[in-house]
Amino acid sequence: MTTAFLSLDVVEAISKESSGNGRYINPAKIDGEKRLRFFGGGITGWEAWTTDNKPVRWEIKPDEFPANIRRDDGNVNCKRFLSGLVYDYEDSSFKILNITQRTLMDQLFRFMKDSDYGDPSGYDIKISRTGEGLKTVYTLVAAPPKPVTKEISSAYEEVHCNLKALFDGDDPWADPTA
Repeated sequence: MTTAFLSLDVVEAISKESSGNGRYINPAKIDGEKRLRFFGGGITGWEAWTTDNKPVRWEIKPDEFPANIRRDDGNVNCKRFLSGLVYDYEDSSFKILNITQRTLMDQLFRFMKDSDYGDPSGYDIKISRTGEGLKTVYTLVAAPPKPVTKEISSAYEEVHCNLKALFDGDDPWADPTA
């Protein structure tokens, strides 16, 4: 009798973990195109990284930064960010999308200001990344507005996600009843 070393389900799960496809989506790590749908309200603020490679977020950009914030040539690289809960169609799961790329924000805002689209919870978006390094190009395109399926809507009712926990460095996925 031959037994498999690991089941394909386990291999697939571990592959997703190691490729950064956990519960967060970073557009800089998208390979090709990703189709998403926003749910609930988003947050925005400022983000910098520590010398231990951990993000620190503030609602208002600080005048002074903690000593453990990474500096390049003496300057802190503090960027505006936008985060929201999204449904990832590829993985059939809810994740947090964190956008720091100004081109993606501008493209999303253009659709939000358009009366044919409005609030991004009413339509899917497709984010793509091409190129490398300084030649990286990000694109955000909105699909025509339509309601989500009942299955996705029902699954959203079961999701516990507190985006504001990102400002405290806490786990936004922590169950509030635990």
